[in-house]
Parts: sequence; C-alpha cells; structure tokens
Amino acid sequence: MTRALYLVHGWGFDASFWAAMLAHLPDVSTQIVDCGYFGSEHRPPLPQTPYLAAGHSAGSLALLGQDLSGCEGLVFFNGFPRFTAAPDFPDGTPERVLIRMRARLKRDPAGVLHDFRALCGTDAPLPGTPDVDALAQGLEELQSLDCRSQAANWKNKLHWMTGTDDPFGAAKAGFATPGERVEGKHLLPLTHPEFCANFVRRWLNDPR
Repeated sequence: MTRALYLVHGWGFDASFWAAMLAHLPDVSTQIVDCGYFGSEHRPPLPQTPYLAAGHSAGSLALLGQDLSGCEGLVFFNGFPRFTAAPDFPDGTPERVLIRMRARLKRDPAGVLHDFRALCGTDAPLPGTPDVDALAQGLEELQSLDCRSQAANWKNKLHWMTGTDDPFGAAKAGFATPGERVEGKHLLPLTHPEFCANFVRRWLNDPR
C-alpha cells in the first residue's frame, strides 16, 4: 500500500525547508505543515492512508505532542523530545538562552533569525517577513514542552537521524530508540537531502 508523508519543519524555517529532500521522493504523497513564521500558517489534515510523520528539530516536538491517528511511525531529523535543560536532561539548552531570544525577538526579529540560522548552518536569505507572534509562540513551546514520555510510547516505531556536529545538545543526545548519527550539523534535510530521502524511504518500505 502506498504510504504518505506528513511533514513539520523546525523553528525559524518554513514549508520550503523540505523541498530538497522531497525532490528525491517524487512518488511519495505529502502533506506539509507550515507553522506560519513567515506568512500564513498552513496545517493540512492528517493523511487518510497509512503514513509516516517526519519532523525536523522543533517539528519533532510538535509531532510528539499530537494525536497522530493512522500514523505508522515517526522519522525525525535533528530532533529531540525536549529542548531545554533540566536536572534530568543535562543535554538541553539553558532556558535563559530562549528567554533572551524571546526578548530580542520583539525588537530585532530578523537579527535573531539570522543568528539562529547561522548557528544551524545556513546563511540563506529569510523566506519572507518574520511573524513575531508566531515565532514567539514557537520559542515558548521550545522552552516548555517535554515529550519524553510520548517519545517512549512510540518504541521502535520512532526512527531518528542527527548530525555529529549538531550545535544543540538535545539533538545530539537523540532518543532512547536506536538511531543514526551522520557527519553534519543541524540541517540534514538541507545539507544531505538524498541521504535523508533514502532514510525516509527505508521506513516507508518497512515502518517497523
């Protein structure tokens, strides 16, 4: 049975983030979420056929927090079940970093985004005019969400890949389930699109 993909990008990007990877999956049906950081938010309905949900970075948190009816598995790139540090999660980013980003976002959204995207590994122009409210909401979710229990519930149906040089400790830590670490930083679907597409196709063919 043909399976579909339901995709959610990370903070500071838009739906076009997936274009390079999806160019290597021309036969796969896709539903792509746009979180509205640079324009209109778009959240298509979940596919009616069996599907995998794919997330990048904060997109992994967004998916873990949803009721993904009909989903046969998760595929995460540079993802994490929690972003901020805690006593039982020392790999996370200190909460003060996000607090500062949220404060600066109000007066210099473009500067915050350029700095963040440079840290991730891209100097590409912003895809549009930043929506400060949507971006602030995204940072608040990164600051507060903890989906470790939801991630554990997926067991061996959660498949992940992250970069060995990812600047975010939460992403480098990965998940409890076995995953793959490849040479690269935080934007594997952009920097390794064919490799990521092959990873997706592997689980489309065998979602276990």
